[in-house]
Amino acid sequence: MAVGLLEIDPQAFPESFDREPLGVRHTLADHPLLTLDAIAELADSLSLRSIERHTADLPVVMPGGADPVSGKPSETVRNIEHNGCWMVLWYIEQSPPYANLLRECLDDVKPYLPPDVGRMQRAEAFLFLSAPEAVTPVHFDPEHNFLLQIRGRKEMNVCKFENREAELAELDRYFDGGHRNLDAMPSGQKTFRLEPREGVYVPSFMPHWVQNGDQVSVSLSITFRTRLSERAERVHALNARLRRLHLEPQPPGKSAVADGAKEMAYVTFFGWRSRAGRLRRQLASRRHAADPTAAERQAA
Repeated sequence: MAVGLLEIDPQAFPESFDREPLGVRHTLADHPLLTLDAIAELADSLSLRSIERHTADLPVVMPGGADPVSGKPSETVRNIEHNGCWMVLWYIEQSPPYANLLRECLDDVKPYLPPDVGRMQRAEAFLFLSAPEAVTPVHFDPEHNFLLQIRGRKEMNVCKFENREAELAELDRYFDGGHRNLDAMPSGQKTFRLEPREGVYVPSFMPHWVQNGDQVSVSLSITFRTRLSERAERVHALNARLRRLHLEPQPPGKSAVADGAKEMAYVTFFGWRSRAGRLRRQLASRRHAADPTAAERQAA
């Protein structure tokens, strides 16, 4: 067992990668960047586009998502015990100290990645804050994810699609513009009861839902793509465009040659838009960080 910020079983993780969820441990529960005060300061330094807030009393199945909550982000953080909210700070690596923390965590993962998936890329980190008894409805995420429990207790329930056909139907719906929340609960649920210093690895696009305990919960999500998973996303995205032309493209994984050609076509014709969007977000975050009145404007 390797010991660092993340403690990962060197035999079990390569076998589970992209197939099964896996419990892990970590040493971040007392990290100074992960206190409520530090998170409150971070929240006010981010663009409001990087803040997501909802009421916490949500059903487990909620296909269309929930209405947003407004107000100064730091107040939501500091009052999380009593305000009945569920909150996410997206892309916290926009802040250099959190970018360093993300890099240090993923340095502990890299040695155990299977060699055939390609290098790690698009590393991102998110912070989840939940009021007591909060529910995060069943959904999936496109990234490989390490959810690390920092404060409080929660149940992370990871599910599997019934079969490949059901999985592809949901992914097609998502890439056709649908919400990542599911409209029905998949089968095969496995529950991880997370205490501080515990976590779980969840493969990309694997459904999961969360039940918070009777205390405030703070969780850090460390995510990344691989060369292989990013190719699959690009193929799905191009297939969605082909379906709009009333074509029936084959899904990723059927043919490496076809997947490579689709990825090249996607990058050639549409990739500049995603690159431009990332550049705009980076420039906006830099302007925001350099503006001492940004937090005041957020509260207005």
